Amino acid sequence: MLHEYKLPSLGDGVSGKVTEILVKPGDKVALEQIVIVVGTDKVDAEMPIDAAGVVEEILVKKGDEVSEGSLILKLKAEEGGSSTPAAPAAAATSATSAPTAPAAPAATEAVPAPQPTAPAEPAVQSPAPASSNSPLRTSPLARKRAKELGVNLSDVRPADGASRISYKDVVDYVKRKLDAGGGSAMAGSGMARRPLPDFSKFGETERKAQTNVGVKTSEAMSYSTNTIPHAWISEKADITHIEALRQQYKEQVKAAGGSLTMTAILTKAVAILLRRMPQFNASLDVETNEVIYKKYINVGIAVDTPAGLYVPNIKNADQKSLTQLSIDLGDISTRTKGGKITMADITGGTFTISNIGGIGGTNMLSIVNWPEVAILSIVAAQMEPVWNETSRAFEPRLMMPMTIGWDHRVINGGDAARFMVELKRILEEPFVAWL
Repeated sequence: MLHEYKLPSLGDGVSGKVTEILVKPGDKVALEQIVIVVGTDKVDAEMPIDAAGVVEEILVKKGDEVSEGSLILKLKAEEGGSSTPAAPAAAATSATSAPTAPAAPAATEAVPAPQPTAPAEPAVQSPAPASSNSPLRTSPLARKRAKELGVNLSDVRPADGASRISYKDVVDYVKRKLDAGGGSAMAGSGMARRPLPDFSKFGETERKAQTNVGVKTSEAMSYSTNTIPHAWISEKADITHIEALRQQYKEQVKAAGGSLTMTAILTKAVAILLRRMPQFNASLDVETNEVIYKKYINVGIAVDTPAGLYVPNIKNADQKSLTQLSIDLGDISTRTKGGKITMADITGGTFTISNIGGIGGTNMLSIVNWPEVAILSIVAAQMEPVWNETSRAFEPRLMMPMTIGWDHRVINGGDAARFMVELKRILEEPFVAWL
């Protein structure tokens, strides 16, 4: 019996790109064996097959865009072998985080980015619909993608005389705009793409393809930069006292299975503030001019990996103790660096913390992780002389620089300053968090 294996759901409205094909025609596969890896927004999802048998034909190739229902391969199923639905991608673990995997953001909740093709071909208009009297329909995924890229759907024409604009039509439209040197199709860009100089004239060069995550991060950051009016404000917190407390209680948290880090402490402090200042835990709907205030608090933590930057989030962070947050952070960090996070880990975030204190730096202006409206950046704490009014002398204190970036359409400068002042107070005197 010939069985057709179709791609299971990658998440609501999510598509991806084939990054690895793990079988070939003639291979015998077992039920639930991983046969293909699909790169989605910040996750390389390992997809299990829903039947056992021998591979007859593979109908996709590396780099193909696929979505739920895409026909992947044909299988000569074993006699009497049962077919069971494949596990949802949200539950599937990601593939290894090797940088060779060729699409995320940022973490973001975006679908895969269009890839610019080689320049020099002039733009070609898509064929017009078969009947101009028939209204054009648009697939939900195409509408979502067009909204993310700032594409006016009235400018897009379906291919092959179809009466429905597809996701591929939107992607092809953006590719043509880029190839024609017309600049980014993203809202607010308006800058023409300039060709690179011939670097080989100056010395030896080497080209390496961006990782799947790198491409996605690039798209997400470009979109955020081009659509969000950013502003930043910095503050320094005296963490001398809280660092002493961290050292005092870290063994107790370790015994419970966690690691009491400054990131865990910051997550707890931020979660308290997001409950008090809900405008930082929101998103802006530009189509309706409404601010969406989220009743849940999922704090995203930027994690640096060899494959690129991931932003998994801690769900319901405001409802967890510092010990539980420490345990959860250790778990999600380990799984992220090991390439084992899932789509559920990286979607649904409401606020992001990026802490590079373990590396260094004196200040960092981070880009807001759309559709969130704020991001907190932390760099390395340093011992500094601080004036003590009581003793009338300078004292050595451990000072930690912090910067918040925000969407000025939703948050004003006064609120941002108050957020940082309150965060500073909580870190310098933790009792304030209980008031």
